[in-house]
Amino acid sequence: MDKFTQAYIQCCELAVDEATIGFKGRFFLKQYLPVKPTKWGIKACGLANSANGYLPKCDYTGKKEIRQELLGEQVVLQLTENFWGKWHHVYFDNSFSSTYLMKMLLEQETYSCSTRANRKN
Repeated sequence: MDKFTQAYIQCCELAVDEATIGFKGRFFLKQYLPVKPTKWGIKACGLANSANGYLPKCDYTGKKEIRQELLGEQVVLQLTENFWGKWHHVYFDNSFSSTYLMKMLLEQETYSCSTRANRKN
């Protein structure tokens, strides 16, 4: 991933989303997600360039360190930290959204947009 970020031409529009990497073998990170099209696999989140689909950053979304933020908030903050202070636009769905996250990103000079923000807090 480090080599890819060196060749990456930044775009103002970024998107954070989750995906399941299909895998049926033995692996301790494998999860069963019955509502997904790919039921067995490794759950990962990625930051994508909205203009061309380039993936400058990707991460496994499992147990994280215990912090004030929710897991979705931690994922978005971790994936976007290299783009703070540049007034980029970050888009994500309601599984990541919260008013706390949007305030944190705005404090870091990063705009954010979500599908909805009617979750608790």
